[in-house]
Amino acid sequence: MIREVRDTLYDLRTDVTDSQDLPSVVEAFTARVAERSNLRFELFLDRDQRLPILQEREMWRVAQEAITNIERHAKASEVRVIWRSNGESAALDITDNGQGFPVGTAGRLDSYGIIGMRERASSIGATLEFTSQPGKGTRVRCSLLRAEPSI
Repeated sequence: MIREVRDTLYDLRTDVTDSQDLPSVVEAFTARVAERSNLRFELFLDRDQRLPILQEREMWRVAQEAITNIERHAKASEVRVIWRSNGESAALDITDNGQGFPVGTAGRLDSYGIIGMRERASSIGATLEFTSQPGKGTRVRCSLLRAEPSI
């Protein structure tokens, strides 16, 4: 129980900053999750272009919640995290090989964690999509597309 409290406190303090980009935070977080679970992570993380801090921070929190949900509920063994960013647009894609869930049912999609993920994505103009099937894993995709100037 003490370890769980320490892990939770550490995870709450982990954040994107001017000196620590989303890929660095994701690497550190997934390493900690791998140490305390049986999950194996495959990471593909762009490092060339950063988003503005607020947007990158909210995308990180979506990633953190998705990975935490996998650790707690998915019964997965493998997780793939992809982060692509060109400095204006970005996509976060997290896929697991776990038990999945029926997306059309309210129970899982109405959880506080998923509601929070939706609110975070919406607050920065991103979209959040869930793809899942029982027995076939889950995919969470958060996309932030650069808005075209209006004429």
